[in-house]
Amino acid sequence: MTRADPVSRSAGTLTDRTRGLLADERVADRRGWLQAVHPVLKLLGVLALLVVTVTFDRPGPPAAMLALSVLAAVLSRVPLGTHALRTGVPMAVSLLIVAPQAVLVPGATLAGPVTLSGAAYVATFTLRVGASVSLLGLLLSTTRFAALVGALRTLRVPRTVVTLLAITYRYLLVVFEELSRLVLARRSRRIRSATLRESWREAGSLLGTFLLRALDRGERVGRAARSRGGTAGRAYARQHAIGLPDAAFAFIVFATVAAGVLLA
Repeated sequence: MTRADPVSRSAGTLTDRTRGLLADERVADRRGWLQAVHPVLKLLGVLALLVVTVTFDRPGPPAAMLALSVLAAVLSRVPLGTHALRTGVPMAVSLLIVAPQAVLVPGATLAGPVTLSGAAYVATFTLRVGASVSLLGLLLSTTRFAALVGALRTLRVPRTVVTLLAITYRYLLVVFEELSRLVLARRSRRIRSATLRESWREAGSLLGTFLLRALDRGERVGRAARSRGGTAGRAYARQHAIGLPDAAFAFIVFATVAAGVLLA
């Protein structure tokens, strides 16, 4: 693959990164703080923190929540580089989307056309997104998917919702495996360097073939599931000892929610 082949390079990078994100549970197997917290308690605690995060209309509390999530990532031995990338990209996108509000929101002038109220709104929105993504990232990276599904079943989430979530997760791995095979086949059949124009022309063919294969694979997966008795699935193991990490996490969540109620 050459530098003049952006289609293969982009598709290959997307495939590798997504498969790694979905299938890599090495962080969840580490001996960290959040890894030792019961999945049910962790899920409820993160949801409570998310609710508190989105209720504030000033940048201070979301910034504190973001700092708290970073500290939790350190205590849970989550790679800070990966966590910062997963949190920073959505923050940057949200900042670009909401940046015009710094000028459009009326109020006292801060600098040039930027108003004080507008700058506060932009900062609050961006920090909300960053804190929320950081908390969700911690939940997903420190919890095995099977344990997360088991927690949802423990909380009596409708079976249909849990089943759809489990099937979607597994099928995403299959879909990106198909994309990886297409990219590999495309690379192996090329005997000369492709120009930029040729690469973009072939992108449509690659995308169409990928969609057709994904639909066909989905039909085969559905038939295989029905032949094995349906998609109800099996019960996930939910045995988990309650200890000091659970008590510490519950105390922090309770203190944070109480502080949020008092400051609201």
